Amino acid sequence: MPDLDLAAGSADRFVGAAAYALVLVLTVEFALWGAFLVPFRVGGVVVPLCWIVAVVGNLAVGRAGGRLAGRLGAGVPGLLWLAVVVPLMTKRTEGDLIIVGLVGLVFLAAGALASAVVCRLAPPSRWPGTAAAV
Repeated sequence: MPDLDLAAGSADRFVGAAAYALVLVLTVEFALWGAFLVPFRVGGVVVPLCWIVAVVGNLAVGRAGGRLAGRLGAGVPGLLWLAVVVPLMTKRTEGDLIIVGLVGLVFLAAGALASAVVCRLAPPSRWPGTAAAV
């Protein structure tokens, strides 16, 4: 007869890993959404919605990652966010540049700061589906 506790532990780990994968997918989506909102204008006036997306998005995915896997789980979405955003700030050979100007720099700084704050406030690291260290 199979050990039901072992099966339950495997299911918990699978659900935890799937939830964390969703956190990483949402991180990429928030990074791209915010990056393409940098040049958003209404009537010629810059509306910095990207700042809100950077802060709220990174706080949300960082908190979710922290609840799933602790401090390391909160930090990885921030690093992934930076890995998506920083290449969008560099000029391509075709001349394309997505994140520009002061609004873009504040977008980068606000997102990085939000990630650092949520990482610092997260509990110690643990892997999804495992018991928390005492």
